Amino acid sequence: MAAVNMLIAAAIVCFVSLSFYAGFRDVLPSTVRRVWDGTQVAASVVTLVWGWVSQRRGHREALLNPPTPGQIRQARRDRNGRIPGLIAVGRGLMLFAAPVMPAFAAWCLGWFAAAIAVREYPSEVGARRWLEAHSTGT
Repeated sequence: MAAVNMLIAAAIVCFVSLSFYAGFRDVLPSTVRRVWDGTQVAASVVTLVWGWVSQRRGHREALLNPPTPGQIRQARRDRNGRIPGLIAVGRGLMLFAAPVMPAFAAWCLGWFAAAIAVREYPSEVGARRWLEAHSTGT
């Protein structure tokens, strides 16, 4: 189910990013548009790999010291408190970032793909270790 949600999120990010970019692209002269599109393709390939690598590194580090169930709950509470502010900031930044939105979408796509491709999440490892340490042995 998490993989389906991540695929839906990736599709939404790509659609919104390309829509913003299309609006920016229409105001460029045709010669500049070709050069800018080529630059965006190259930047998108680089950021796709960058998103994949950054997610895999973060995942590897989190597996070395997985969170306990209590830490996961606290992190979720903290994140939920910050979400409204991040949404407002994100909307404002998207207007300024329209010229590079394809590269941003490619980074997100690489990050989502790497997150889907893992065998085990750090939260699962942390929960399993916590259960093993706190089991009564009966």
